[in-house]
Amino acid sequence: MKMLHRIVFLFVFALLTATGIGLMCTAAVGENWAVLEALLPGSRVTGACIGVILFGLASLLFLTGLDTRRRDRFLSFSNEQGAVNISTDAIADYVSKLAPEFPSIVKMTPLVMPQRRRIDIVVDVRIKAGPQLHEICEVLQRRVRESMEKGLGISEVRRVIVSVKQISSEHKSS
Repeated sequence: MKMLHRIVFLFVFALLTATGIGLMCTAAVGENWAVLEALLPGSRVTGACIGVILFGLASLLFLTGLDTRRRDRFLSFSNEQGAVNISTDAIADYVSKLAPEFPSIVKMTPLVMPQRRRIDIVVDVRIKAGPQLHEICEVLQRRVRESMEKGLGISEVRRVIVSVKQISSEHKSS
């Protein structure tokens, strides 16, 4: 049923758009206006206004037809007893609880992206400046992967990407 709805939506959108643009172009150029004048009595300005209105309706139809809801994504596992679906948001929340293990991390925002049968985890961090910044990021990568395997039983982690978004100074102003 959704597919039929989409097909009808696209057909109506294309029809309104094409008719609106066609009327505007015909009214602007004027060479073919005599042909349309039999169907649409009135001046070119009226034809152009109707074209603009039809194009505006097509635009409004397109904007109201957009699905603005964020769809939850799940990581699915099947076995003989059934299926298990784990929300990527739940996994990201679980990974974010690793932040207190790293005192130099000020803020950590993980994002879980399913990729076929595996997942990628992108961890955006705000970290305190220090000479061991590189090592902390490597330890965080290992810790996230280890946490996924031991804590959730997910061994299909393809990549753990740590992105340092901001480095804050260690010294506090008095």
